[in-house]
Amino acid sequence: MSLVVTGIAPTSDVGALAAALAAEGLATDHIQVVEPGDEDAPLAHGIVSAPRIGSLETGTGVPGLTSGNTSTTSREFFRDESLTDRLSDFEIPDDEIDNYLEALGAGRSVVAYFAKDETVDRVEAAFRTAGLAKVKRF
Repeated sequence: MSLVVTGIAPTSDVGALAAALAAEGLATDHIQVVEPGDEDAPLAHGIVSAPRIGSLETGTGVPGLTSGNTSTTSREFFRDESLTDRLSDFEIPDDEIDNYLEALGAGRSVVAYFAKDETVDRVEAAFRTAGLAKVKRF
């Protein structure tokens, strides 16, 4: 049975949805929101120090293999978490992802809720009550 309910909201404000879920006696902390621009906010995985390429003054000039200048710089490495990956986490089929990407590109937000077998119908009803568009379950 499909347990992820999704919908398109005009903004990232999910206050009406939270109220509709609460009225159904459902937890509001299961709401997930993907906003326009989320792809521009990388999530830092960690910071490491690494030799700067070309900073070595002797030897073969291969960073880490010679004993030249060991000047280092900090670099951030990020998780590869594209919007497509995030939307796929909502069980949205690959052939429908473009519709959600288009909504994000138009400034709308994608809202999802991970329901249980016994609550999925009430969650879907709450999404509709809150005025979300394109309400589907996956």
